[in-house]
Amino acid sequence: MSELDGLRGLAALSVVLSHLPNRAAELARSDFGACGVLIFFVLSGFLMGHLYLQKPLTADHARKFVVSRVARIVPLYYTVVVLAFIASHWLGEGFTYRMDAAQLARLLSFTGSLSVFWSVGPEFQFYFFFLCVWLIPSLHGRLRWLSMLALMAVVALSYVTSPYTPGVLFFSKLHIFMAGVGVAVLRGVLVERAWLTQARVRLLQGLSVLAIVALLVPLEQMLLDVFPWKDVADESKWYYSDLPRTAMAALIVLSFSFSTAPAKAVLGGRLVREIGQASFAIYLLHVPVIDLFEHQGIFVLVSPWLSGLLCTAAVIVLAMLVNRAFEAPARRWITQRFAQPERVAAYAGSRGGS
Repeated sequence: MSELDGLRGLAALSVVLSHLPNRAAELARSDFGACGVLIFFVLSGFLMGHLYLQKPLTADHARKFVVSRVARIVPLYYTVVVLAFIASHWLGEGFTYRMDAAQLARLLSFTGSLSVFWSVGPEFQFYFFFLCVWLIPSLHGRLRWLSMLALMAVVALSYVTSPYTPGVLFFSKLHIFMAGVGVAVLRGVLVERAWLTQARVRLLQGLSVLAIVALLVPLEQMLLDVFPWKDVADESKWYYSDLPRTAMAALIVLSFSFSTAPAKAVLGGRLVREIGQASFAIYLLHVPVIDLFEHQGIFVLVSPWLSGLLCTAAVIVLAMLVNRAFEAPARRWITQRFAQPERVAAYAGSRGGS
């Protein structure tokens, strides 16, 4: 699914674009940042459902899942957070990641809300809730159906309470993650029944392009008014609590999980896929890069379009370097060290012997 790497990369760049201080008025009114994060959440649920729900939930599979998820998030996230805390003692108020010890503790426990860090917590928390979802296919008879009904009730409750639940808790975004999981299950059914011909996939992808445009339209209200406006007055509530927008993001992920020539040309290229592989680094590092450009006055000295292009290019280059030099090697080391039971035992024995 190389196209999904490309989709992840474009989602990361949309968040970068939303934070550029000198973007054009037309772009400033569009929901690039929220759209990117929404697709991130749906894509995360989809990949977990696609990669794991077909496997039985055994101790070995659960360990590999937890290790791979920790390896994916923790090394780079903790490194950036700790370095930002250290830098906070020397950098002034213009440093967006400026934090105190209390904020550091919240971020390290995945409950902080500072800048873009807020979205990492819900995703990391959802990983462990997914283990409960993963258990359901292993159940049988009435217990399975009761568990499915209980899961649907929990998801429904999470949605009904989403505007009133702190955004740093996964429960406020559970309906979004589960939309991704549901799309993964739907994809499996469609593939099994050979329903999606190339023509139908192209049709879905065409509809997805329209969905992307719709997600970016600067309409500052819910498409489906479920909650009183006073309860969803800020974007983080009306955008992420809007079921039609979640459904459109799910359609986008579903359609581009299939390969077609047009999708491969746009999302499957080497550069776009590499941007996708460095998307987490892009997401975490673009804010300090923008801070640096602002501190150097580049956004004032250079035209908005050129300075925005230079800043985005700098973010991409830095993120790719960090991904190659640190993020990917750290992920491989943790996975190889702790995913296999014999390696865990050998490591524990070597530590005990020392």
